[in-house]
Amino acid sequence: MAPLSRRTFAAFLGIAALTPVLGGCASSATDTASGSGDAGTASDAGASGSGMRTVDTDKGPVEIPANPQTIVTDYYLGEFLAVDAKPVIASPYALNNPFLVGLCDGIEALNTTSAETSLEMIAEKQPDLIVTITEADYDKYAKIAPTVYIADGTRSDEELFRYIAGLVNKTEAAEAYISEFNDKVATVKDEIVGIVGDRTVSILEVWPQEIYTMGSHFARGGSILYDMWGLKAPEAVQGPMVDGDEAYKVIAVEALPDYAGDFICYGVLDGADAAYVDDSQLWKNLPAVKNGLV
Repeated sequence: MAPLSRRTFAAFLGIAALTPVLGGCASSATDTASGSGDAGTASDAGASGSGMRTVDTDKGPVEIPANPQTIVTDYYLGEFLAVDAKPVIASPYALNNPFLVGLCDGIEALNTTSAETSLEMIAEKQPDLIVTITEADYDKYAKIAPTVYIADGTRSDEELFRYIAGLVNKTEAAEAYISEFNDKVATVKDEIVGIVGDRTVSILEVWPQEIYTMGSHFARGGSILYDMWGLKAPEAVQGPMVDGDEAYKVIAVEALPDYAGDFICYGVLDGADAAYVDDSQLWKNLPAVKNGLV
């Protein structure tokens, strides 16, 4: 089995981490029935028009501008930036994404500590489109501007990306981005598969007193690792979160041996103290940790 070079391991993690830029983490709305088609399809305005069009959303049909200009999103920043549609307000968590450095100049951070202040700052921008992942805020946002609610985990990365691109009439740009992205992923696939072989790969993210593990239906590059590269997860992850439709699971330190693969893609939430994991004997005794494959 091939040794793990520094360059290849960097590519392994780096490409996997691009998933939030492609999609989330990463679809399609239509102006007709299912919500799984192209959000760019217009019911009463051409793609280059200035009127309104109806798109299917996870809250039913919604009228939005044919070409939105002032966009607010509380989650899906990378998707918009990837097709050169810069929101005026976005989630502070998305703005802190290291893979979006240099792309977010001029975007204001949504106030996430005060709902009232949050709504006020959105209203001041007079947006013509709000895209949200937060169902509880949908009605409040919809009073300010046309609002599209996108339920988390209901679309693949590519579906989600195409959907959001369609909302801003950037479907051609999305297809070009997806093609380039897939080429990059394919370029290193054989090398990655040759290195990993039949060993398992897991994704672990440490939050304050919580450890998240995820498969191919959430973010953190899981769809690349498991779907595009065909790598295997530990059995506790493979069944429910890769072969099944479970997005993620919160586990305790004591459960790490069941969820840790031979390779671990390991992240720590910004500001979280990971000492309760890093200093534990269970963590230190994991094969991936002992073998330097974290």
